[in-house]
Amino acid sequence: HRTYPLISALSEKEALDALKACVGEVFAQAISENFRSTGWYLRLEKRLPAYIAWQCEQEKEGWRYAASENSLSIHLDLGHHKTLELHGRIDRLDSKQSSPGTTEYRLLDYKTQTAKAIKERLGDDIQLPVYALLHGDAAETAYVALDDETVNAFSSSKSSEELHLLAQQQEERLITVFNLLHAG
Repeated sequence: HRTYPLISALSEKEALDALKACVGEVFAQAISENFRSTGWYLRLEKRLPAYIAWQCEQEKEGWRYAASENSLSIHLDLGHHKTLELHGRIDRLDSKQSSPGTTEYRLLDYKTQTAKAIKERLGDDIQLPVYALLHGDAAETAYVALDDETVNAFSSSKSSEELHLLAQQQEERLITVFNLLHAG
């Protein structure tokens, strides 16, 4: 995405060739260190056309790749002159102009899992709300399921308001748990 931030500007063949080259380059070292990585490479390679189709749909909806592998951190005030530093690295950040002068952000986490597996655990999910807590201004968070015939994104919240509430609940939970740990 850094090389081609707008996939829909490429022909389908150009996009597929570029993605195959990138995946091949990334997997080359893993395969040289462990031949069993070839299985993961072949499995992912089959999904590349579906990923490109999904990405083009995202671009039609106005979402644009903004960054990847973002390391974020925040300090949570535990009270009594104590703080907790929370770190995380978000796979991908997209942005969208929702109205003139207003930008929305979406945090994506790639999963080499099926949509079914992701949906089954969304009710207990804390990873996406914690990412929203780290970012502070995300309108949406989602897991991108890469292990099906089609690629889809799944969120643990139905709205940005619900996402912010879930992020706030995770902040409160972390503060409570770490204060209990400090208290013994």
